[in-house]
Amino acid sequence: MKVKSTRRKRIISAVGKGVLAGIGLAALYWVLDSVMHIFLFHEGTFIKAAFPLAEPHVIWERSLVVSLLVVFSIFAQLIINKRKWAEEALSESEERYRALVQLGAQVGEAVVMLQDTEQGEGIQTFVSDEWLRITGYSRDELLGKPFFDLVSPQDRAASLERHRRKMSGEALPGLYEMSIMRKDATEVPIELTSAYTTYKGKKANVAYIRDITERKRAEAERRELERRAHLASRLATVGQMAAGIAHEINNPLTALVGFVQLLMARKLPEDVMKDLRVISESAQRVTDIVRRLLTFARQYQPERSRLNINELIKATLELRAYELRTGNIKVTTELDPELPETVADGGQLQQVFLNLIINAETEMTSAHGRGNLLIKTETIDGAIRISFQDDGPGIPKENLERIFEPFFSTRKAGKGTGLGLSICHGIITGHGGRIYAESEPGKGATFIVELPVVAEEKEAKPAEMAAEEARPPVKAKILVVDDEPAITQFLSRVLTGEGYEVKTIDNGETALKLIERERYSLILLDIKLPGMSGFELYQHLEQMDKSLARRIVFITGDALGTDTRDFLSRTKSPYITKPFNIEQLQEEINRILCHGEQNTHDAAHSC
Repeated sequence: MKVKSTRRKRIISAVGKGVLAGIGLAALYWVLDSVMHIFLFHEGTFIKAAFPLAEPHVIWERSLVVSLLVVFSIFAQLIINKRKWAEEALSESEERYRALVQLGAQVGEAVVMLQDTEQGEGIQTFVSDEWLRITGYSRDELLGKPFFDLVSPQDRAASLERHRRKMSGEALPGLYEMSIMRKDATEVPIELTSAYTTYKGKKANVAYIRDITERKRAEAERRELERRAHLASRLATVGQMAAGIAHEINNPLTALVGFVQLLMARKLPEDVMKDLRVISESAQRVTDIVRRLLTFARQYQPERSRLNINELIKATLELRAYELRTGNIKVTTELDPELPETVADGGQLQQVFLNLIINAETEMTSAHGRGNLLIKTETIDGAIRISFQDDGPGIPKENLERIFEPFFSTRKAGKGTGLGLSICHGIITGHGGRIYAESEPGKGATFIVELPVVAEEKEAKPAEMAAEEARPPVKAKILVVDDEPAITQFLSRVLTGEGYEVKTIDNGETALKLIERERYSLILLDIKLPGMSGFELYQHLEQMDKSLARRIVFITGDALGTDTRDFLSRTKSPYITKPFNIEQLQEEINRILCHGEQNTHDAAHSC
């Protein structure tokens, strides 16, 4: 039965209260069959003790007090040790995380502790200073807030899924990339790795985060350089092919143009003359196509002079005014009146501007039968910027980097060659500038041309004779060296008709032997010959007699490739480019012969 002694209750109550005040114990006791039973509770842990009652009465009370004190002391020591162990563990944990934070700061990584609490999943319970810098938020703004609120919408679901798997103890691959939104709403790419751990005695997911903005920028720049190098390589390859094709076309084209002109100089029936004019016009079209190919190959000598870009744009729009008007294209210009002049090839730039205008016109018309085109000029960072903005269908992102590749076209077969923008790219690059496009599908496209401001003309002009009025010579002896029979026949016909004595040879070796035996007033020499080339023949003659080398006029169908241009610039030799017409040929020959007479006092002819 339960002990009812007031004194006993007071003793036990006093001991219990004393211990409870210090360590938060709960005690329950009762007496049954002369045995006292005691239960002690603390945070889910309990100890049970039983003490037989002794006689006499005083001894019992003393025994009870001593026994209670012993039990309380043991239990209190256990509780104190438990707290000490927890404090030591917490201290070690804090030391470990302080070390991790310091290490992260040294390598530029942020440390963030994520825990699932009653506030939600992935709550930030610890953030390092580096995470404050990356996000732009203060520590108070971050602590207690879900980490996933910072994650960009496109990455949020995947990031939350990884956190859940980590918190369940699942091992996942290390690094992965994602983006977060800073406080100022800018997007920041980050690299993140995380590990399952405990923090302050509870499960946690510790994340190590690195800001990879600079790395991404460097990677983008590297990709852009690789893209440009790849494009330049493709352009160079196609350019070489185009130059070869142009050379092969120029030889027969020269004969075609020449013989048509000879026929047209005769008195022929009108129906025949009409047919000849059609042939002549078609041949001229081919000549223009060849010139565009050579421009693409950057083997066409530019004719650069000081020009006003605004005036060039106005002139280009006048050329296309009728088509733009009938196509319901409204053109708006914002031309900077303070735009500086620059030295450039006006013909080439006009070709670029015209191509961009026609492309915009075509896209807008095909999309909605009308359109608006804004052409704007301005000076930015010391360069001239010309932009062509349309309201057409726009350009898909995957095509933006390919539109300047040769033969790339999104139009149907027969609607485009895919060379237009490649040629534009070659022209602008040749001027030391840049051309690129900006677009969003459905929102139109903007093509931007940037050109350097060139104060003086730096492009070396091809060697040419003094511009003076040419007078027909009395007599001259001319040697023609070319391996194309049609060209030698044409030149012989034209020059003989002008009163010259003409000899034709198809190779350099035979020509050298003839020159050693006979004296010629003028030598028309093709550069590319079987066996001894025109360059090699020139060098032989220069060694024999420099005056002989000065009588050479090169005729070339390779349209001034790099090697040819360098040679002619170094030797200052005059040249005639194929295809040429009769008037051009006569003018050049007469001028060169007159100049040669003044320099060499050759008695073979006089002006």
